[in-house]
Amino acid sequence: MEKISIQNFAGIKELDFEFKSINILIGPQGVGKSVTVKFHYFFRNFFQELARNIILEESTEDLDRIQRDRFVVFFPRHTWPEGDFKITYSLDEVQLNLEKKEGEIQFYYSEYLKSAISKIKAAYKEEVTNLKSLGKISASVERVSELIKIHIHEYLSYNQLFIPAGRSFFANIQSNIFFLLKAQSPLDPFLIEFGATYEDFKRVYKHEQIKGKDNSFDEIIADILNGDYLREDDEDFLVHKDHRKVILSSTSSGQQETLPLIVFLWVLYYGMYRDATIYIEEPEAHLFPDAQKAITQLLARLFNNSEHRFQIFVTTHSPYILSSFNNLLEAGRISELMPEKAKQIAEIVHEEEQLKSGLLTAYSINNGKKDDLIDQETNLITQTILDGISNDIAIEFGKLLDIEF
Repeated sequence: MEKISIQNFAGIKELDFEFKSINILIGPQGVGKSVTVKFHYFFRNFFQELARNIILEESTEDLDRIQRDRFVVFFPRHTWPEGDFKITYSLDEVQLNLEKKEGEIQFYYSEYLKSAISKIKAAYKEEVTNLKSLGKISASVERVSELIKIHIHEYLSYNQLFIPAGRSFFANIQSNIFFLLKAQSPLDPFLIEFGATYEDFKRVYKHEQIKGKDNSFDEIIADILNGDYLREDDEDFLVHKDHRKVILSSTSSGQQETLPLIVFLWVLYYGMYRDATIYIEEPEAHLFPDAQKAITQLLARLFNNSEHRFQIFVTTHSPYILSSFNNLLEAGRISELMPEKAKQIAEIVHEEEQLKSGLLTAYSINNGKKDDLIDQETNLITQTILDGISNDIAIEFGKLLDIEF
């Protein structure tokens, strides 16, 4: 089981989260949704840095120093509380503690993790020695990742992709600037990393040699964008269904916000990127509810794609996102209970979009507290959160009607 515990950071006194394959965090702005998933990203990044550390034959102290510096980049000092704080990441027997004491950041490893790292270093060193004796090139991040998968945990070998909010920013910026920023700028590291990867992914999006295997995925994309993305002479366009070709910077805010997310999902779905953990902030931004629903359909199809394995994190303000995921869970639940009705269910929710019970978590965060939204009996998202906002609006409207009549 994968967990994160946050103590005294970002307005959170103490919260514990358990994560599964698909994870949804909902709540008002500024309550800690993004911070929580960024902590997850940070700790998972540790194991990618571990691979580099082993290849370069650096010490554990070097690894800790690099991670301390990275923490300050991800979470600048001006965002820290005055007192101490503690963040704990655990995955089964693996545990990493990050603590601020007397103004300094310290890392602590569980004994299991220490032992596993020693085994990986020994195994990799032996492989390097054997390969060198044969005159072969030895250094390989992929091989160390495989050893991490074997000796620590499969999840920890996954790549990471963080898709931030504010994606319309990318519609108005020079394509190569992110590679420059990545090399020399102190700007938001999540934004810069995303921008550089986005430029890579745009180059392969719907390339003729690797064009889609499943037209229905592309059809959902076309419905969301109300057109199709075209890259021509290093410029980005949307070709509308009425054949108008519009430069991306002149399209709607919803199209600008959604296109980068769509490009990422397309590249992942069609198998051009290996196993990954994907973090998506505000997939609903500037979208009408039916398009929000379509985004959840794409995410479910991606997750159910058998070629690669994915873990998904979503932060959202939208109850439509929750409701849409709930429908996919219900379809999966009924299909398991009544396999004889699979065809009938698939006419409502495509079988590639049905989600199995028990693989999704959903949390509501507000005022430093969290609520687990999954009903333990049904494994569905509870109706309380889904209906609460609508009920408040309806009650307010009822009061106005009482005054009128």
